Amino acid sequence: MPGKTSRVRKGVAILGLVIAPLGIHLAMATQRGLVWAGILVVAESALIAWIALSFVPIPSVRWAGCAVVLCLTAAIWWFAPDGISASSAIPHAIAYISVLTVFASSLLPGRKPIITVFAEKSRGELPPALLRYTRRVTWAWCLFCAAQLLGSLLLLLFASPRTWSTFVNVCNLPLLIAMFCGEFAWRKWRHGAPRERLTDGFRMAGQITTRDGA
Repeated sequence: MPGKTSRVRKGVAILGLVIAPLGIHLAMATQRGLVWAGILVVAESALIAWIALSFVPIPSVRWAGCAVVLCLTAAIWWFAPDGISASSAIPHAIAYISVLTVFASSLLPGRKPIITVFAEKSRGELPPALLRYTRRVTWAWCLFCAAQLLGSLLLLLFASPRTWSTFVNVCNLPLLIAMFCGEFAWRKWRHGAPRERLTDGFRMAGQITTRDGA
């Protein structure tokens, strides 16, 4: 029963992370329901902060971190000029800064690249060619996250709110899926692995914490 409850919670969280950005973008594009969009932004920020802090073993610290993010997002939304745009940048930034930190830290000397960790879980001991490949893929994900953050910043500063919102709220998920699928297709073509499935990559992505690869 606890396992089923956990799966339901994860499913609801994933559904929320998919639907909330679309609702936020629709409100920004039509200039209707901006109050509800702001509430969605605040809730999305807190949820992403909770996921990003999943490696913290002390629940009170996780709750405190989420509370800080929630209050900061709400304050920016309520008080900043064009607060809905400024505040809705926070969930996107938290998500990609967190992933970038995890992946980049796994590339430090003495640590194992996180993609190498994932590959060893599904393939066992890796030959030298795959070790090099998984390290390069870890770098590729770092560059992807950095490009997302830079693109969001530049569009927020220089593009219209609607264009920026399209990038972070509408294109974000398709770009992530394209990155996953493209890497999987390339890996299957170059290195084989008949036992691996695309869904394995998504499942393992949900297990990322800063402890992986330590």
